[in-house]
Amino acid sequence: MMKIRINRMRNKNSSESKFLIEIFNFIKKETILSEAAENEIISAFGSRGEKAVRVLKEKKLLKLVLTEEIELWEVEGTRKNYLIIDNNFCECKDFQIRSLSRGTNIMCYHLLAKMIGEKISSYVEKTIKSDEYNLLLKKITNDKKNKVKK
Repeated sequence: MMKIRINRMRNKNSSESKFLIEIFNFIKKETILSEAAENEIISAFGSRGEKAVRVLKEKKLLKLVLTEEIELWEVEGTRKNYLIIDNNFCECKDFQIRSLSRGTNIMCYHLLAKMIGEKISSYVEKTIKSDEYNLLLKKITNDKKNKVKK
């Protein structure tokens, strides 16, 4: 039944956020992804869904906590680790090209894994100190400055 709804939504060219709402409704009581939920994610998001599911299965999603109010997320990617801020930013090239440069509503698999992992509490939590947090933020801003200069 879920597949029919997602396919119907896809035919209407709905945004990915609507797919996420449907998937969140589907997995809201899960603590690990069921095979049915994995199939729905892959059906809705294709290869990005496959990669997001793999991140969660392989426990490659980290929640980096400075305080109760301040946290960053990190996904171990295929080439390096990628920092995520809220549900709004990932430092990977895919996100920067599709979302920031082109203004599309397409998220990278790192953000997708973060959003799903957070929903079902499927992540490794690590407390960080303020100097570690500052280094992570500096890394993001320095990477962006260096890319702009090139």
